[in-house]
Amino acid sequence: MADNSIMGNISQVEQYGKNLQKIQLQVREIFKRLQQQTKSIGCVWKDDQFKNFEADFNQNIVKSINETTFKMELEAKYIKNIVALQRQIQAQKIR
Repeated sequence: MADNSIMGNISQVEQYGKNLQKIQLQVREIFKRLQQQTKSIGCVWKDDQFKNFEADFNQNIVKSINETTFKMELEAKYIKNIVALQRQIQAQKIR
């Protein structure tokens, strides 16, 4: 009988998925706070350098972070599902 398992260590893959989910949430929260601080500091710091940074931060950096964390979230969900499937496959082999 061929081994159809795609994971040598399901628990390790599961932990990676949990870490991925946790980290993407932390990154989103950090950048949310930073975005709020950037907006706030813009009320008291009004030179062109800051205005340029603020525009770039909001248009490019935050957008990139959001896209990246979204991909991380999708991968974490995929990992959760594939781990569950692999555990079902293992349970079937044991019986």
